[in-house]
Amino acid sequence: MRKLWVAAQLAIAAAVLFFVGRSMVRNWDAIRGSRAAIHLDPVALAVSAAIVLAAYAMLISAWRAVLLGWKERLAYPEAARIWCLSNLARYVPGKVWQIAGMAAMARRAGVSPWAAAGSAVVVQLLAIATGALVAGVTAPQSQPGLVAAIGMVAILIAVSLAWPPAVLALSRLLRRLTGRDIRVDPVSLGPLLLSAGVTMLGWVAYGIALYFFIQGVLGEAVLPLTAAIGAMTASYLAGLLVVITPGGLGVREG
Repeated sequence: MRKLWVAAQLAIAAAVLFFVGRSMVRNWDAIRGSRAAIHLDPVALAVSAAIVLAAYAMLISAWRAVLLGWKERLAYPEAARIWCLSNLARYVPGKVWQIAGMAAMARRAGVSPWAAAGSAVVVQLLAIATGALVAGVTAPQSQPGLVAAIGMVAILIAVSLAWPPAVLALSRLLRRLTGRDIRVDPVSLGPLLLSAGVTMLGWVAYGIALYFFIQGVLGEAVLPLTAAIGAMTASYLAGLLVVITPGGLGVREG
């Protein structure tokens, strides 16, 4: 069984490298064709990288908060390893691999099967909800009403997991769909809201990182900070919602 698990990880890693490499080649050709003048600023690039790492740390904490809401314990180093590895699977076509990978590795780390799968879904819902709200406020040329509506629907679905009748209905639905006795417990509202708040800060951090990255590559900030936050969040969210593309590659850039 262990050999099959290792083989599966190697296969996913090979697929990730293939799709990322193909996307890099295509994007590099587009960059060369744009004739953009590159003036590297190492300090700004270092700041951007540090902010991205901080955003990763916050999102890992957000996932752990959901698990704690179900009274599941997962050490931060182990959670970081699982989160980073499963996120690489987003570059394989179909978003299911990221969620499935996170759930599978969490189960192997001792998390209850239903909590492992449920937390992977919840963090995606919270990402869509908070991302839509941030994009609706900051994205240039966005449709705030539509974007905010998407965010509210997603966050209501996520928050409903703290309401016992909704969770009971979800458990019944999962039993009918899978034919298995799947038990889903209500998640504590406090950790759920904490996870949502931290996820929202993560989106803002990504946008700030983009602001410094542009400055680090072009030598000047050509976008206002709020526009950078909005552009980063809206494009990332679009790539997340288009499930047929690996990691949203091509959709985000467009």
